[in-house]
Amino acid sequence: MIPKQMHEVKAKRTAKNSVFLDLFQNKSYLLKLYKTLHPEDTDATEDTLDIVTIDNVLTDNLYNDLGVMVGKNRLLLLLEAQASWTVNILIRILLYLAQSYHEYFERTSQSLYRSKKVKMPKPE
Repeated sequence: MIPKQMHEVKAKRTAKNSVFLDLFQNKSYLLKLYKTLHPEDTDATEDTLDIVTIDNVLTDNLYNDLGVMVGKNRLLLLLEAQASWTVNILIRILLYLAQSYHEYFERTSQSLYRSKKVKMPKPE
């Protein structure tokens, strides 16, 4: 028996984001991507990659971004795996970078309120 009303099936809009995160949260794939971007870094291993994806401050979901610390001096940001452009991405990137640095300073026990200059990785 066919129902009187046919329900419209909608595509999952977050599918691309889910694939992006699922793929690169796997350290073996992440290492392959990193070595493609930085073939000169022969010392990089899965153990030298630290995933630093941050929680969304407005909802309980993760951003569709992925941050990676490589060693102690490189912060690689894989940002906004989405299908359409919006100028707000620039603001979101800035906030993401600021939050990533904040968490980095906490993990490395560096204080921004002392006179000693903090050490921070260069973002890519």
